[in-house]
Amino acid sequence: MSRRKQTAPKPRRRLVGWLAWFAVLNALWLVFISAWVIAEEILGLVASAIAATAAEAVREQGLVGFRPRARWLLHARFLPARTARESVAVLGALARQLAGRGAVEGGFRLVEVTLPKDHDEAAAKRALLTAGESFAPNAYVLAIDPEEHLMLVHELVPENAE
Repeated sequence: MSRRKQTAPKPRRRLVGWLAWFAVLNALWLVFISAWVIAEEILGLVASAIAATAAEAVREQGLVGFRPRARWLLHARFLPARTARESVAVLGALARQLAGRGAVEGGFRLVEVTLPKDHDEAAAKRALLTAGESFAPNAYVLAIDPEEHLMLVHELVPENAE
């Protein structure tokens, strides 16, 4: 097998990578604005193009390796239900606070995480863990310790208080 068939030519690889980043970032933009307004979409196209160019420049220079695995994204299927459940918990805590029926004190939680040995895969998994855990309104990730395999999470309404 020739070397040419094993790796795509650089210009083609750059274009495919850029288009992938552009499509994903533009889809995220549309989700975040939650509306179809032509001026917003034009702004989103420009922002997506700039961000895709930056992502490809970083990848091309080898500054950051990012190798996510498709199976990791399977966990995202739980995000909508978790977001709804945590929204109810946070809004309930807010209502109790406003009604003067007790203050809500946030808390910290340590979560064990399994990280791959490969540095680039571990970086990708840490990024996805941070985004996934911080997506719903009740919690956000403060740090992930790759040596101890622990993730420190702050919760507005601690799990045991719900």
